[in-house]
Amino acid sequence: MGSLWLDTRSHPAPRAISAPAATEVLIIGAGLTGLVCGLECARAGIVVTLIDRHGVAGLTTGKTTAKATCLQGDRISRITRTHGADAAREYVATNQSALEWLRQFCASAGVATQERSAYSIAQDEATLPALHREAEAARAAGLDVGWGRGAPLDYLPFPIAGFVGLERQAQCDPVELSVALAEAIIELGGTILEGITARGATMSGATTVHTSQGDIATDRVVLATGTPILDRGGFFATLEPQRSYLAAYPLAPDALRPEGMYVSIDPPENAPSRSVRSTPDHLLVGGNGHVTGRASDTRERERDLRDWTARYFPGLAPSHQWSAQDYRSIDGLPLVGRLLAGSTGVLMASGYAKWGMTNGIAAGRILAARITGSDAPGMELFDSQRALITRRLPSFLSLNAHVGTALAAGLPRLAQPRREPPAEGEGYVHWHRWRPVATSTVDGATCTVSAICPHLKGLLAWNRAERTWDCPLHGSRFEPDGSLIEGPATRGLGPCRTLEWKGSRS
Repeated sequence: MGSLWLDTRSHPAPRAISAPAATEVLIIGAGLTGLVCGLECARAGIVVTLIDRHGVAGLTTGKTTAKATCLQGDRISRITRTHGADAAREYVATNQSALEWLRQFCASAGVATQERSAYSIAQDEATLPALHREAEAARAAGLDVGWGRGAPLDYLPFPIAGFVGLERQAQCDPVELSVALAEAIIELGGTILEGITARGATMSGATTVHTSQGDIATDRVVLATGTPILDRGGFFATLEPQRSYLAAYPLAPDALRPEGMYVSIDPPENAPSRSVRSTPDHLLVGGNGHVTGRASDTRERERDLRDWTARYFPGLAPSHQWSAQDYRSIDGLPLVGRLLAGSTGVLMASGYAKWGMTNGIAAGRILAARITGSDAPGMELFDSQRALITRRLPSFLSLNAHVGTALAAGLPRLAQPRREPPAEGEGYVHWHRWRPVATSTVDGATCTVSAICPHLKGLLAWNRAERTWDCPLHGSRFEPDGSLIEGPATRGLGPCRTLEWKGSRS
């Protein structure tokens, strides 16, 4: 089962056949950020080309929960605590502007949206003080929120201790939105190339991006790739990759359903994370997030979501299950702007912390404004060249200490003797001829590839839920055959010759 949005796409995304030799602006990544940036550039008369290995909305945007809201869990109180009340107000204003941009584009392009109230909720009584702090911070930041104990007036069969609510937020089909953005770019003369991988860039003199279909010369490069795929800025050391799990359950037209969009703010010791909302046809349940590559059993996290849903929404069966990846910066704010302090030739965006439906739009507008020389909300607050490490040194050290721990934790797995190929749906790392390799069995095919991530040499971990190899250092992910899916890595895993197993499955 895959993403609801990608599996139910009603029409194919627009595509071009061959890569141009040159373009004014080359955007790597055709998710929401890249598409908004591309549209704003095209509207300004700039020749723009977008490339994406997975196609329009084929990765993060096509796997989002698709909640467009300025109330984002306990994010406003966290920003207030870390950056101050002025920064929180600017963050909220930036997201409000992005939400309005979304509404206007959807109205003009005929993309269906539904107006919804957004709720941050506490499942456990012990979380109520944090919920109250979020309500106070949200009001101080300019949001007209309500607060109360118990549940709001909505169909909510699962218990909650309290809520913060914000009316007139939005939801939509993110793939339908992305296809409409792509069509608008093409109508303005832009080019969109699917199935093309960016391998790297040469920036001495004229900028040239090296791709799987040849070189493209360009004046500006935009990395709208979730996390920057070029290591020159070192952003991988300031971003933490986060995965979360979702399931969609078909609903009968007359079925009771929550009308609001709910996100829990409980810490793990109080209650597991939950995200619940409904589309016109489905109930969506998500949660159980973790740092990519560092969960012991991802399949159990999927199972826990199904069990929880069966308990509170009996009689429903999932039609789709998937997971999504996003990145959180060490100071909690998005990073948007120059990849290198001394150059404007390469721009980047990352760090939405799972709130990309508004932050991704804001980032796309900021990137386009930097290219056109104009202004956009949040440009200074989200500046990628802010003094991130010096201001948040403890967070930087903690993040990278966890990276080091993850690197060391993988070594004992190599020492386990392996005499049989993995069972169906399983994978493990092991030694073969003094080389660490990764072997998995998926759909009856056993495949062995290098167990070392080509980015910074992390030892990979098997994701049982997604049947992928995930790097616990910086979030690069690979198919069982070694093909690159996402992350800061720019190439796949090297193949290994077929192994001869000494044991047998019995």
